[in-house]
Amino acid sequence: MSEFNRMMGIFMLAAGVYIFYEYFRMVKTGKLSEVLLLGKGVPESRCRDKEAFSKKALPAVLILAVITTAYGVIDCINFFVVAIEILDFVFMIVFLVVLFGYAYYISKLKKTYIRPY
Repeated sequence: MSEFNRMMGIFMLAAGVYIFYEYFRMVKTGKLSEVLLLGKGVPESRCRDKEAFSKKALPAVLILAVITTAYGVIDCINFFVVAIEILDFVFMIVFLVVLFGYAYYISKLKKTYIRPY
């Protein structure tokens, strides 16, 4: 189980860095991320109001990036440097709350701004 936990911390850190990358790419280019916002196989052209959608969604993406990266760092510190299990557990709970909140918020935005066909 210990090896799985170590890999999970590295995975969470990498996921946080990737979410930051996608966030800055969306801010710079103005294109919506298929992975984080639209869903697999959903073209950007189905978005009714791209500017309003991105204006409402980008802060949520940034919050997810910060929390995921922080949880990855705390998890790696817990398993590779010094045991801080309480802080690791708290960050895991915070990460899960933010992740489910993000999924709920983005699905509500998609119902408003993304055409079904």
